[in-house]
Amino acid sequence: MMNDLWKKRQQNYQSFLLKYSKYVLNDHFIIALLFFAGGLALAYSHLVKNLPNQPFWWEIPVVILALLFLLQFGRSVTLLQAADIVFLSPLEYQLPLYLKKAFRYSFARSGFIQILGWIVILPLIVQGLHWSNWLILLLLGQQLLLKYCWQQLDFAKAYQPAFAKVAWQIGIHWLLPLGCLTLLIWGRLPISLLIVIAGIFYLNHQIKLQQQAAVFSWKLMINLEEQRLQGVYRLINLFIDVPQIKGKVRRLHWFDRWLPSAQKTTNGFEFLFSRSFLRRSEYSGLYLRLILLMIFLNVIFQNNWLQLAVILIGIYLIGFQLFPLFSTFEENVFVHLYPISAQQQTDAFSKLLQRVLVIALLIGICSGQLAKISIENLIWQLLLGLVEIWIISKPFWQAHLRKNA
Repeated sequence: MMNDLWKKRQQNYQSFLLKYSKYVLNDHFIIALLFFAGGLALAYSHLVKNLPNQPFWWEIPVVILALLFLLQFGRSVTLLQAADIVFLSPLEYQLPLYLKKAFRYSFARSGFIQILGWIVILPLIVQGLHWSNWLILLLLGQQLLLKYCWQQLDFAKAYQPAFAKVAWQIGIHWLLPLGCLTLLIWGRLPISLLIVIAGIFYLNHQIKLQQQAAVFSWKLMINLEEQRLQGVYRLINLFIDVPQIKGKVRRLHWFDRWLPSAQKTTNGFEFLFSRSFLRRSEYSGLYLRLILLMIFLNVIFQNNWLQLAVILIGIYLIGFQLFPLFSTFEENVFVHLYPISAQQQTDAFSKLLQRVLVIALLIGICSGQLAKISIENLIWQLLLGLVEIWIISKPFWQAHLRKNA
């Protein structure tokens, strides 16, 4: 039964990802991604080619930190649901078989990510550190073993909640990998593999021991899976509205002085839209994440045209993802009693779009100028950005309303 249950949930999960992949991997995003990847690859190629025979002081720390952060990608997948507490409790003795399937699936996904990251960092290791082939393969093996141990801890929490404590998380997810990577990369000591293998055997022994005596931690494992899924939903939500995403409402008293007041404004929707945008994390959180991504890319890219592309694409993504905010109050009957026309509601939302997009544009321009000052580039970014903001907040927004009317 557990085999069939896992296969069914895995198929449903993959169907969900395929359903939204056509929105995430659309033509515009693929073209932008190719430009970004090309720019990064070109800069990386120049860096590797110009490395001297004697490694710089920063090369080894960069490799260690890159592999350490790479390990944090690829969270464990269990696909457990809230209803399982009721319906699967009588079959708890069969759960080890289900978790074994989940672990294999999780490690296959995360192991593939580790191999891709290892391939990317391989030129820096070969050209900069001048490693032999056996050391390079040893590093790959250790990276996979570290990820295996990393994910073992995630599944050990199922029967031993003590493993969910911060000390264990920091120790297995950060300190153990940092120590082993330092021993192998800096000291070139293969003994680090023995340390990882010892950690794997210890966690494996604890899991088998607890499965026989302990009770399955349903709430903990279901909460962890829901957190992972929310991360997936937020990523997809950068491109299209996802109904499964759960937002949080936060009261921001200190923002009131800069927002439209209910007593002073003649358009109540200006009051509602501005506060809903700030208080609901699915909109304000999305806005902040895209702003930070825009800043990060602009600081990395030194090419003027790439910075311009980052700003224009970022503004487009922000504007497009804020469109569902317009329908937030449609199901509230009291809103329809306001003596405010539909045109005033549309104008209020258009004004909000203009404000938040102008702020995003200014932040994007400033981050690009901090990386490389160019008056000509500043003028182009400002002009094209303002034109794009007008298109998104006026004709594009009006076309979207007509389409969804």
